Amino acid sequence: MEVQEEALHQRGAGKSTPHACLDQNTTWDLIDDIEKLRQHLEIPEWQVFGGSWGSTLALAYSLAHPDKVTGLVLRGIFLLRKKEIDWFYEGGAAAIYPDAWESFRDLIPENERSCFVDAYSKRLNSDDKETQYAAARAWTKWEMMTAHLLPNEENIKRGEDDIFSLAFARIENHYFLNKGFFPSDSFLLDNIDNIRHINATIVQGRYDVCCPMMSAWDLHKAWPEADFKVVADAGHSANEPGIAAELVAANEKLKNLIKNGR
Repeated sequence: MEVQEEALHQRGAGKSTPHACLDQNTTWDLIDDIEKLRQHLEIPEWQVFGGSWGSTLALAYSLAHPDKVTGLVLRGIFLLRKKEIDWFYEGGAAAIYPDAWESFRDLIPENERSCFVDAYSKRLNSDDKETQYAAARAWTKWEMMTAHLLPNEENIKRGEDDIFSLAFARIENHYFLNKGFFPSDSFLLDNIDNIRHINATIVQGRYDVCCPMMSAWDLHKAWPEADFKVVADAGHSANEPGIAAELVAANEKLKNLIKNGR
């Protein structure tokens, strides 16, 4: 784990080393890393912010340390349930992006297409580096091509960067294959009572294909006390104007609550 420029790069990702390493890399390891950072910086309690996989980790961290979290801002909700993985990686989202899906699908032989997560895991962990890179590019491009309501070429090009793609794809696949290292499929929803007291805002793009609104809706139903903001003209990315505006507003609201001693 490396802390640089006030940013935490999770194990195996960004500037953390070893790059794209999966050893001792679980949700619980990451939660311990975050907590060690809080202790190291001598921060008594803090606001937690996370989008997509970050929303999963933010919820998991808050469940583990509810007394250390002053507020939560969550975007593009991902609860790491089987139906969410199946939607995006086993053909559901292909109904909306059949053109982007073909490249992702066609890397895998027909006789291995019963589970793309397993098939990609085999290649992302191959002894051959070029096999790893090819799988990483296909996996990453699929997500980058579907992350915005309107295509974002700059984002799509990130899938061509072998170094970025390898960590992105290997770590995502590792967590999905291991079901987030959670004890049950509905672990996060089942334990909402432990964080119900925390001020929270859920921001969700109506047309999010990567993390479809069903998950945000399920979280909203389990946690009606949290503010729920649906952005009508947005997909998944935090950079989309409507989502960015709601995230800023949510942070301002939490700042004012803290300032007013609530």
